[in-house]
Amino acid sequence: MRDVITHHYFDIDAEVVFKTIEDKLPDLQKTISKIISDIQIENII
Repeated sequence: MRDVITHHYFDIDAEVVFKTIEDKLPDLQKTISKIISDIQIENII
């Protein structure tokens, strides 16, 4: 998707981008939060 957004922006379907953000961003946020939490726990130990 990055290639399309950065190089083929005239071909972008805004609905597809929005749906991807809406569906995938929460999972990504959870994963990043877990990684940060794991790193913080490792630094405490």
